[in-house]
Amino acid sequence: MNLNDVKEGELKEVFDALEEVFKHLNIDYYLIGAIARDIWYARGNKEFRKTKDVDFAAMVGSKAEYETVRQYLKDHKHFQETKANSFVMITLGGVQVDILPFGEIEIDDSIQLEGAGLTSIKVNGFKEVYDTGTQEVIMETGHTFQVATLPSIVLLKLIAFDDRPDQRLKDSRDIANIINHFFDLHSDLIYSDENLDLFMTDEATFNEQSLQEIAAIVIGREIRKIIRLNNPLLERVNLILEKQIQLQGDSAFVRNMSQETNMNVIQVMKWLTNLAKGISQEIQ
Repeated sequence: MNLNDVKEGELKEVFDALEEVFKHLNIDYYLIGAIARDIWYARGNKEFRKTKDVDFAAMVGSKAEYETVRQYLKDHKHFQETKANSFVMITLGGVQVDILPFGEIEIDDSIQLEGAGLTSIKVNGFKEVYDTGTQEVIMETGHTFQVATLPSIVLLKLIAFDDRPDQRLKDSRDIANIINHFFDLHSDLIYSDENLDLFMTDEATFNEQSLQEIAAIVIGREIRKIIRLNNPLLERVNLILEKQIQLQGDSAFVRNMSQETNMNVIQVMKWLTNLAKGISQEIQ
């Protein structure tokens, strides 16, 4: 994988530091966010807005353990804290590193820290993605990381948007872009035996479907696999989509999806409807 806007050496230093601290403290972790998305896009030679942000989800048992991670990075790797966000640190090279804790540290699916700026986040879905929503990837930097899959990224972005809709409209653009490219990136999954039913329909019905509509169903099915054992979360994700579908063109989420892909609102509505359909379907 090649992330052009972050020099490989610079990225390697960041990965080295995070790998060292997590291994030293025996903490499980995985890559999420824009870097995770770019890994899958790079495999399909797809272009997207590049980022210098690096996001890790880290399973920690307490606030004290999380603070130990941050202190280690300050003391040994010269990372700096930010006043605006208690979950962000900045490397000497200026790379923003988000370290998002989940696990036993959670209280009612939330993390609350001391400090200034953003000190509270929701982490619904992080444990489920950790359990069944990552894949191992060997990086060009020589590191081997568990990386959130594209359906996992869609799931986490749906939840993040719902938590802070006034601040997270970019999530809808990212979701739209993933749906738009998913067929090309994961045709092997779409044509797998578990999704053959999508192609076993009458010709007229099949020809009416776009590749993105088919992809949206498959993404939804993959999301259901991840959260199927968490009924409250499954219900929440269904309600998030139901709300945006009901609002149609009055939804800023829908309008942003439309603007991102240059698709009209009617087409975007089909994508969201099929995404919800996939999530609602029982897994055989």
